[in-house]
Amino acid sequence: MKIDNESISIVIHGGCFEKNSAEVANILINYRNIFKESEIIFSISSSDFIDFECSNERSIFSYKKNMISFCHIVNKCADKIAYSYMAQPLPPVFRDAPNCHANHMIESARNGLALASKEFVLRTRNDLLFKNRSFIEKYIKLSEEYYRRGEYTAFSSPVMISSLFTLNPFCGVRLPFHYSDWFNFGRLVDIRPIWDAPLVTLDFMTYYSTNYYTPGSREKERNFNSRLAIEQYVYFTFFSKKFKNLRLDYHNDDHSIIESLQVLLDNFIISDIYHLDVYYPKYFNGFNSYRDNNTRIMQRAWEYLSTHRNIKPDKFLYVPSDKLHIYTPVIFPLKIGVEQLQTKTGFHFGKSIIIPSEAAPGVACFGPHIALKQGSYTACVSISTLYPKEDNCKVKISATGETGKIILGSTEYIFYKNKKNNKELIYLNLDFDNNSEIMNEFEIVVETFSHVDMAIDYVRISQLVEKKQKSFPLRQNTEKIV
Repeated sequence: MKIDNESISIVIHGGCFEKNSAEVANILINYRNIFKESEIIFSISSSDFIDFECSNERSIFSYKKNMISFCHIVNKCADKIAYSYMAQPLPPVFRDAPNCHANHMIESARNGLALASKEFVLRTRNDLLFKNRSFIEKYIKLSEEYYRRGEYTAFSSPVMISSLFTLNPFCGVRLPFHYSDWFNFGRLVDIRPIWDAPLVTLDFMTYYSTNYYTPGSREKERNFNSRLAIEQYVYFTFFSKKFKNLRLDYHNDDHSIIESLQVLLDNFIISDIYHLDVYYPKYFNGFNSYRDNNTRIMQRAWEYLSTHRNIKPDKFLYVPSDKLHIYTPVIFPLKIGVEQLQTKTGFHFGKSIIIPSEAAPGVACFGPHIALKQGSYTACVSISTLYPKEDNCKVKISATGETGKIILGSTEYIFYKNKKNNKELIYLNLDFDNNSEIMNEFEIVVETFSHVDMAIDYVRISQLVEKKQKSFPLRQNTEKIV
């Protein structure tokens, strides 16, 4: 499959206000620079400075002089401009939430997609920037290697969505058909009908003020004010037209819970958005994934289920409520970015944990506190900078469980001072066995014993195929000189 920029429409939609105008303008400029040959549609859901009476499909105008430069950027970068007129704020979807702007999203997405004309389309919010074409390459790769059609396929080609807010209905809260709406990428003929949904009504948004929750609803399921989550509403409105047997009368209606997973596998590609080179500061905390991995359907889980259709998705995804936030990986190798790791002596910046040379020796890196099944493993810590302040320094890597109470293995490395710049990655490797059925609060710990300028990029844990001879989880203390 080949997807050229000339065959792509980019629909960027959302609100334009003075407070977010600089960020929206910069995002639009970047899309124009990256996708010079693509069609860009800028769809405005609401604004506090745009003169809607004077604006049109080709140009926007402001009634505030200080926003003229923003309008100039939009007029220069966007090929077409769409506007929303019907959407109004609504009461919150769930308890203690802010007012809901679902209709702004639906109307601006629908109006923007109506102007798109290319074969493929990226529909995205105006606070999310894909910084390069890597999401397209990822779409092609996942389509060719993992996606499979099925009895619930409704699209001509799969549609890519984010794993964030693609919820697992077999973990904690039952929300079938809750697929992420952060972005869609695929063929225009498939994505445009998704957003051809009627605007939600006040009656819909206040459903549980006049209706009882269904018997057996859990506490978290009783947070809702609206009949459905907005993601459920948008996607179920579309798929229920295609498949009449599907049912979703209220948000935790589980009559079609199995079918909701079949629909997901038969129509969508799930990608972990934090692997797609995006700028999305509003939801940066959403990239810290392990605590919530069970509640989402992650990319690797989708890959496995999509290519193993004999596996029952409900059995594979089920997590009991008492283990809701205990993530037990089943697919290896597992690459752990620094956003899931912690430090006591350094700080996070960019994609690394940085240890300044003046920092006191101590724990440079630890985490991510997952549950690890029985087996033989190897851990690899990637270090992109390491300069001892003294003649040499000792760095130790350990695999521990139960928050450091059990040591599965450790190795010490000695690094000597070198006047030359080190331009190659350094890897700290450790083989270890876990003989417990489940080792809770598992983590990889990196310690320093003298002053060192160091940057840690990630930890990779791989499962060894051949099981080693059983050994008790005692301290393994080997030393390597580098």
